Amino acid sequence: MKKYALGFAVLLLLLAGCGGPKPQPEPILTATPQISLPEREPYKIGLGDELDIRFLYYPVYGVHLTVRPDGMITVPYVGEIKVEGMNPSELESIIRSRYAEILTSPEVAVIVAKSSYQQVFVFGEVTRPGAYDLRGPMTVLDVIASAGGITTLGRKDNMLLIRQSKGNQFAGTKIDLEKILDGHGSNPYVMARDVVYVPRSFIGNVDLFVQQFFEGITPVWYFYISGRDVINPEGKYIFGQ
Repeated sequence: MKKYALGFAVLLLLLAGCGGPKPQPEPILTATPQISLPEREPYKIGLGDELDIRFLYYPVYGVHLTVRPDGMITVPYVGEIKVEGMNPSELESIIRSRYAEILTSPEVAVIVAKSSYQQVFVFGEVTRPGAYDLRGPMTVLDVIASAGGITTLGRKDNMLLIRQSKGNQFAGTKIDLEKILDGHGSNPYVMARDVVYVPRSFIGNVDLFVQQFFEGITPVWYFYISGRDVINPEGKYIFGQ
C-alpha cells in the first residue's frame, strides 16, 4: 500500500510542475539587412592619379609618377606609356615585360598612391553641399558630418545613397539616418564617386528620382560624378584639384 501511495505522490508532483509557468524560448537574433547596391567596375587609372611603381628585388628602380593631362607617364629606361583607362594590373604587366629586357625576373607593383577619383558627393539639404575627399573608410554618417550635417528642412529618414554601376547606370537605396543614430539602422560604407542626397520631402519612386536627379544637375557635375575628367583647354582640372 505504501508503494502505491509513494507513486501517487510522485505523480502529483509531476502534474503540479506541468501547471507552472513554461520557460520562454530564447529570442532569435537576426543580422541587420545589408544594403544592396551595384558594384563598380575595377579601378581604372585616370588623369592626375599619383602612382608608385615599385620593384621587389630592385627597389632602386622604384619611382613616383603623376599621370599627365595627356594620359601619359614617363618611366625610366622604358619611356612614355599611355596609362589612362588601364587597370593597375595591366600597367604592371607592361612594365614587367619591358624591364625584363634589362633586369632578371622583375617583380613589379603599381600602387595608386593618390587618386583624383577618390571623392564622394553630398547634395540636398546639408550645410555645405559639394565634393569631399574620402579619408580612408567612411560611412554615410561620416560623409554627412563632413558636409556640416543636415539642415532643419532635410528628411533624415529618407536619404538616398546613389551609386554608379557598369554601363554608366545609376541606382539608389534609401538610408534612414534616424535609425542609424538610434543604433538600429544600417550605416553602409561609401565608395568613390557615390552620391549622398538629403531630400526636403519624401521620396517614393527611387528609380524615377535618381533619373530626375541626374537630369537636373549641370553637365559638368554629371561628367565628373560619372568618372570622366573635366579639364579646361589649358589642361587644368575644373574639379578635384
